[in-house]
Amino acid sequence: MALEGYLEDLGIRDILQILSLSKKSGTLILKGPQGEGLVCFVDGQVVRASSSFFPENIGQLLLQVEIITEDQLAEALTWQKSLKSPQPLGPILTYKFQIAASEIEAVIVTQIEKIIFNFFSWTAGHFSFQLEEVKPVGHSSLNPLDFMLEHGLSSQRLVVKGQRVAELCSEDDLDDDLIERELSEMENQQGQYGLDLLRGMLAELDHPELGGGIILLILRYASEIMGRAIIFDVRGNQLAGLGQFGLSGFDTSADDIVRKMRLPVDSGSLFAQVLKDKVVVRAALKNSLGEQRLKEFLHGVPEEVFLGPLVSDGKVVALLYGDNFPINQPFYAANAFEVFLSQAGLAMDQALCGTD
Repeated sequence: MALEGYLEDLGIRDILQILSLSKKSGTLILKGPQGEGLVCFVDGQVVRASSSFFPENIGQLLLQVEIITEDQLAEALTWQKSLKSPQPLGPILTYKFQIAASEIEAVIVTQIEKIIFNFFSWTAGHFSFQLEEVKPVGHSSLNPLDFMLEHGLSSQRLVVKGQRVAELCSEDDLDDDLIERELSEMENQQGQYGLDLLRGMLAELDHPELGGGIILLILRYASEIMGRAIIFDVRGNQLAGLGQFGLSGFDTSADDIVRKMRLPVDSGSLFAQVLKDKVVVRAALKNSLGEQRLKEFLHGVPEEVFLGPLVSDGKVVALLYGDNFPINQPFYAANAFEVFLSQAGLAMDQALCGTD
């Protein structure tokens, strides 16, 4: 799966969800004004993270929390250097000084979380994900002072917990039960069907011959979770219809009518909000001229509609409207669809670069 772009277009939270849901293994490399970073994934789980902002190695971290002494660290390092094959520091400390492996792992988990949560504040820079087999703990190519987990952390849980930490500005008042409930709600919203669908659609975005088929893929995915939808091309302060599904009751072809459709993007409208913030909006349509025209064309809309942006080269190039009219049911698996839209924008970037 090709995954490369700019943090201005796709944030770390979305990247983690994409890699988690697609269960990929490899290395995510980050470079930006705040420094450089790296996150390693095995089957979508985070096993390692490093950052130029937090340069401490495992020995220094264990000293800081007073799990080991400086003499123990020095002796373990000397013994480590004498070994014929590289061994990580943690198991050596456990073997020589009976330091509980669970205590060492807890320190590593805390440091990985601190690094990942800091990455959430990176809003500018470049990222690239390289598909590869991540070397296991103790491999000769790894620095034996680096830290790494044998069993990874849930990327989805890191997203939920990181959001709570950002809101509280501290981990002291975190409610673990609340985090687990929110994680469960997220997984229920996505549902197994939604996850399987997302994985399949992400796989289709991998095909280099896809090119202009990205818009059709978006409509096809939307047709699985919505009753009807229209996708618009963004042309300055105007939306131009590109395609649709689920529209009926017209005397002529719905596709032909949609392609002739033009909607103004008025200040303060939901359309303007999506184009400005580059995020999905799920709400009731307002009463701007463009939204009123859309309501009239659709002969009624439910209380909640879906407006999702396709972001390419830092700007919204297309906007998808969807609803479940005439019923007013929630959008099941909509979170997974949002992740797909993010990846589709990157795929469009790569397709356009390939044609330059």
